[in-house]
Amino acid sequence: MWHHTLRVGGLIFFIYIIIIAKPGSSLFSFHPVLMTFAFILSMTEALFIFSKNGLASGSLYSTRITMHWLVISLVAVTHGLGYAAIYYNKIVNNKPHFISWHGWIGLAASILFWIQLSLGIFAKYPKLLQRFLEAKKVKASHALYGMLIFLTGMSAMILGLWSTWFATNASLIAFYLALGLCLLLSGTIGLKFIKKHGPVLVK
Repeated sequence: MWHHTLRVGGLIFFIYIIIIAKPGSSLFSFHPVLMTFAFILSMTEALFIFSKNGLASGSLYSTRITMHWLVISLVAVTHGLGYAAIYYNKIVNNKPHFISWHGWIGLAASILFWIQLSLGIFAKYPKLLQRFLEAKKVKASHALYGMLIFLTGMSAMILGLWSTWFATNASLIAFYLALGLCLLLSGTIGLKFIKKHGPVLVK
């Protein structure tokens, strides 16, 4: 029930971002829409997939692995397009890059995400590292880095709530609701990781 509530909250926030951003009205308008879809909706679901509350709950483990890869691929596409939108918007408008904490934390999340995506093959085929790490630790490490990337992304999202664009276009109530959603998602993902993988990593 809690996970479904977060999903509905994320969907409502995404729709709200579409309304205030008006995608297509400018190059920048695609950035908040695509990044919200990538992190609030898609990446959250990718991390939920292996839990009993995931959309693939009850499916074979191999099916959940495939679903995870498909959703992460969707994250990669939407995130890449969202990043390209803001990058080229800066170029077109002759504005400097990375002059805010939102920009720097967002860059860190992007770099970490692409590294994790590249190394994800080891989580799918842990035998490749069996000489160095047990399969359980390989998967737990992958989950740990995934959680850290998600939390970094959420930090960038939260900082974005203080941006001039959001402050100008969003209501104060929307600000607090969005802040609460990001914090609740972060807390839920963090607790989920600790319960499932914490004991494996500390052994």
